[in-house]
Amino acid sequence: MISVIMSTHNRGKKIKRAIESILNQSLKDFEFIICDDHSDDDTLNIIKRYSEIDSRIKIIINKKNIGLQKSLNKCIKESSGEYIARMDDDDYSCSNRLEKELEYMKLSGADFVGSNIDFFSNELGVYGQKVYPEKPTKIDLIKSCVFCHPSILIKSSIIKKYGGYSESKKHLRVEDYELWLRLYKNGCVGQNIQEPLLVYTKDINSIKNIRWVDRIHAFNLLNEYFHDFKLSYGYYLFIVYPLIKFLIPTRMRTLINYIKYKK
Repeated sequence: MISVIMSTHNRGKKIKRAIESILNQSLKDFEFIICDDHSDDDTLNIIKRYSEIDSRIKIIINKKNIGLQKSLNKCIKESSGEYIARMDDDDYSCSNRLEKELEYMKLSGADFVGSNIDFFSNELGVYGQKVYPEKPTKIDLIKSCVFCHPSILIKSSIIKKYGGYSESKKHLRVEDYELWLRLYKNGCVGQNIQEPLLVYTKDINSIKNIRWVDRIHAFNLLNEYFHDFKLSYGYYLFIVYPLIKFLIPTRMRTLINYIKYKK
């Protein structure tokens, strides 16, 4: 069985699509654990209505907002599946996502599996695609985050063995990247299915919302694992790249973003 885990906060306007994309999967043997991280809109009521229709949904209700890292770890603790799949509250999965990922996982021997993704915005619809390397190496992972978090299926034994998501403040908004780096450091490997199995909501102008503190967290994270991976200093440029990229004017970064992912 697969345990699908999702944390949500104030996503009443978008969460229906995410929930339905999981409930309509071709693979039916799963539980869907949704943690409401103290929403103050109608998010929790929407989740409850779906749980009344489909008993595979299990709800965790946080009495206060504790953030994504801790909420996901609560979901992992409550999970009972042999595999754990991530889902985000504003994206949607293709109907055969879980079936294809599970089949690929069993054939490949990988410890976790992701996929390529399509990009979606309300203004443009599906406007682009991101292709990840099929068999990322440690060097690939240092160069960039080569896995899309909400597309991931991972062995439950693996993520529990290595302690789930870091709850440290220094890993805020890079908790997924830190997990992949930590798993690779301990000899685990991930792979990516070379087709889009997730539609990822990404406003083409979202780059405007990237904060300097997020770049600092990414820099510190990569700096830490760069030394753990014992790579040559020729690769250090990729460590400082998150900081350099922030210095590019916003309009130019937005244009680059559009050109890079446009189909």
